[in-house]
Amino acid sequence: MAVQVDTLTSANGLISLLDEDERELQYYGLTQLNSVTDRFWAEISDSISKIEILYEDESFQHRKLAALVASKIYFHLGEFDDALTFALGADDLFNLAETSAYVQTVINHAIDKYIELRSLSAEDKVSPVDARLEAVVERMFARCFETKDYGQVVGISIEARRLDVLERALTSGDTRSLLEYVQKDCVALINSIHVQAQVQELLVKVHLQFDSPDYEAVCLCLSKLNNPQKTAEILKLLVKDGESDVAKLLSAYQIAFDLEANATQEFTRAVIAEISPSNEAAEADEKDDVTPTARIKSILSGDETLKLHLEFLFRNNKTDMKILDRTCKVLDSRLSLSHNAVTFANAFMHAGTTVDNFLRDNLEWLSRASSWSKFTATAALGVIHHGQVKHGMTLLQPYLPEDNTSTSPFSEGGAFFALGLIHACHGSDKVLKYLQDALVTYQGQNVEILHHGACLGLGAAGMGSGSEEIAQALMNVLYSDSAVSGEAAAIGLGLVMMGTKHESALNDMLQYAKETEHEKIIRALSVGMGLVMFGRKQEADGFVARLIEEEDPLLRLGAVHAITMAYCGTGDNSAIRKLLHLAVSDVKDDVRRAAVTGLGFILLRSPEQVPRMVQLLSQSYNPHVRVGAAVALGIACAGTGSKAAVEILEPMLKDSVDFVVEGASIALAFILIQQNDTFEPKVADVKKRYCEILDNKHGEGVSRFGAAISQGIIDAGGRNVTIGLTTSDKQLNAPACAGMLLFLQFWYWFPLAHFLTLSFKPTALIAINKDLKAPNIEVTCASRKALYSYPPEIEQIVSQAPTKVATAVLSTTARARRTARKSTDETETDAGVEKKSTGDDGEKMETDNNAKEQADEGSMDVDEDNGSGADPKSQKKSRKPANETSFTVTNLARVLPYQEKYVKWSANSRYVPVKQGRASGVLLVKDTTPDAPEDLIVSMLQEGPDDDEESAADADADELQPPEPFEYPFDSDRA
Repeated sequence: MAVQVDTLTSANGLISLLDEDERELQYYGLTQLNSVTDRFWAEISDSISKIEILYEDESFQHRKLAALVASKIYFHLGEFDDALTFALGADDLFNLAETSAYVQTVINHAIDKYIELRSLSAEDKVSPVDARLEAVVERMFARCFETKDYGQVVGISIEARRLDVLERALTSGDTRSLLEYVQKDCVALINSIHVQAQVQELLVKVHLQFDSPDYEAVCLCLSKLNNPQKTAEILKLLVKDGESDVAKLLSAYQIAFDLEANATQEFTRAVIAEISPSNEAAEADEKDDVTPTARIKSILSGDETLKLHLEFLFRNNKTDMKILDRTCKVLDSRLSLSHNAVTFANAFMHAGTTVDNFLRDNLEWLSRASSWSKFTATAALGVIHHGQVKHGMTLLQPYLPEDNTSTSPFSEGGAFFALGLIHACHGSDKVLKYLQDALVTYQGQNVEILHHGACLGLGAAGMGSGSEEIAQALMNVLYSDSAVSGEAAAIGLGLVMMGTKHESALNDMLQYAKETEHEKIIRALSVGMGLVMFGRKQEADGFVARLIEEEDPLLRLGAVHAITMAYCGTGDNSAIRKLLHLAVSDVKDDVRRAAVTGLGFILLRSPEQVPRMVQLLSQSYNPHVRVGAAVALGIACAGTGSKAAVEILEPMLKDSVDFVVEGASIALAFILIQQNDTFEPKVADVKKRYCEILDNKHGEGVSRFGAAISQGIIDAGGRNVTIGLTTSDKQLNAPACAGMLLFLQFWYWFPLAHFLTLSFKPTALIAINKDLKAPNIEVTCASRKALYSYPPEIEQIVSQAPTKVATAVLSTTARARRTARKSTDETETDAGVEKKSTGDDGEKMETDNNAKEQADEGSMDVDEDNGSGADPKSQKKSRKPANETSFTVTNLARVLPYQEKYVKWSANSRYVPVKQGRASGVLLVKDTTPDAPEDLIVSMLQEGPDDDEESAADADADELQPPEPFEYPFDSDRA
């Protein structure tokens, strides 16, 4: 019979059997049709109703077979819902083990449908899932367990909210690797905060079933669950066990560093409060003796991390000052736009390095700042000294108001902002109290300028703290209805309540946005509301729906910011669809630009998808959409050197619209940061284009501004930082994302560009021992050193002394001279002398003409010999081989993100990292020979008294002091 089926040219004969009255003939017809559906599905589809009738006939014994045939026909017709419905009716005849396209497609559709129904069922929106569908999924789970395909079970069970199946999968396979997979690759993609918390709780439960749990992973889960009590218990347990096992103590330190990098300020403060000693005597002992508990508190507060980062950035500072000097000369500093451009370029280039030599050496340029340019220039100190939490007040003392009296409001307001940037995300109680008092202490004509700086500083220092007291102080300033101070208060409020989804704060902000008439305040509130919704995912959908329906375009802009921040880094399809819809349909250019830019935030974990998604948008007729596409590429592909992104952005540097050129310049700086010409040849072309834009004196000011700050970004932090929107543990870096969003608001208000410093992440290998000191360590990088070296500095143009030019002799003159000499020399009898004389004259013209060429050849030889008389062959031998395959990396050295996978610890190394699988960031190392003396790295930073008056009074007079503060050459002014 099989032979006859294979030779069929039509299925009409088999279809006619379905019209017979005999059940056996109908069964035979269905059996044969089932085997030929792939060939004759188009012909059979005309009679699909006959097959459906047989399936609906409950007296027909083989109705399941009819369902299977109907399912296959609908599959070929592309009607997957109907194909799934009939496949469920086929019951056990639907073979899950079959590898055909039909079976795989229906199974995938069944899983998608099951996940959708489970999600809606959990939200009480639909009735329970069809039992037949659940049976198919259960059979699929059973088959995966049989084949030990636990990864597939994990993914489906998480999406379908089947935590029972997830737990079974975690405990059935390689539990530790599966736990790591879920934590790193799955949890962040869960759209529901509630389900995400349930999965985190399950991970903690499974982790703690081991005899030696991975406490680092457990504490990371607890930080997401906002459980500081349990986290503190684990740290105390490790400290106690560390008395007999130093590895446990090192693990406690490593956990503290990771929590400081990944958790919010509110959480770390709660952990510190939990582990703090309960009596004053114990607290006094901690101050006298550096105990493990005191060190953990210092780590959690951020003091140790900031100190190590400052050491790294200061030690490895490779800023090319000639770039800044050149930019300063070509831009007219009398224009505030140009002055701000140089200010930002300098601040970014020296971010966190504590090096402010450019400001000290260019006081005349600095004195040309006026009004808000003064504010921006003073605030730049906060970027340069970012992390100097111990000396922040001392450094800014010359610019802060004295005796509660304001004499220069712009520079003093900028100093408040700078103080907040120095203490960003690590605001001490003293600093927060000082800035909070500034909101009520100063009154008068220029109070709004001081309040503007204090609100921005308070938001930066108290970011993510969730402090109700600070929020209320900012609300009071907001309600004053001043456009200047109200704008900063709205942004500060969003920063302080970031990620909390504080209902009262959101309602108050939305209500005031509808009442006020100041556009600056409404726009700032739209940003602030987006920050409050950071990371809330589906919980933000209701609030977003309210904002999208508003007639005011600035409130719709708030909806875009809310979507962007709520789904940041998730790659959520529904959020992408909403943003794309707004990008092409909204009537307001600001909304469209922000919507396209938001795609970069949402897809920052999948940068390879963004170039393809925004390629058409980058060619839009609307310049606002084009610049949004450019910035989206820069955000998503930051630090990757993506060739696809660069290919899209390069033509945009020659766009006819100035702000598109500006956006493309900044985006390219994001992408090519820390890239050199060897790794990415396009770097040289892009930097050359920046110079061309700046050198064009008749070019648009906005384009030149973008090129100037792009030069600062691409060499940021002394060429030792990258744009880090994720942490070293691949977790979302909330302060960095907030800093990037606020940086983009420089479109409306230049001082907000300083917030970009929050997005800078030092790319360092920082290994420290149990005493939190950095020993001299060398690790191996199995790759070419040229790929990761610092870019060369630009060549200094040196004026050369004028050289004597060879005299040109006309041919007629030379001929006349030869004739005269020939007649004079006829009496000569020595033919040799005569020949020599005429030869010299004949070659004079050639000698004169070749004089410069010979000189150039000689100078080229000198360059190749480097000014030495060594044999070129010996020099070639002394050069390093071009095909070197490895080199050593020392402690506190730069390790680029794309370099990490090649960095390996030596097998016979004295120090072994506590945390495996990571080659950057702060790493605790165990000393395998603790009795031997250690070779420690001596700090290059100057240590001095901190801002505490008591400790400053007790400091030794011979102790090295922090960098000398200097007075900005600003005259006291009134706004």
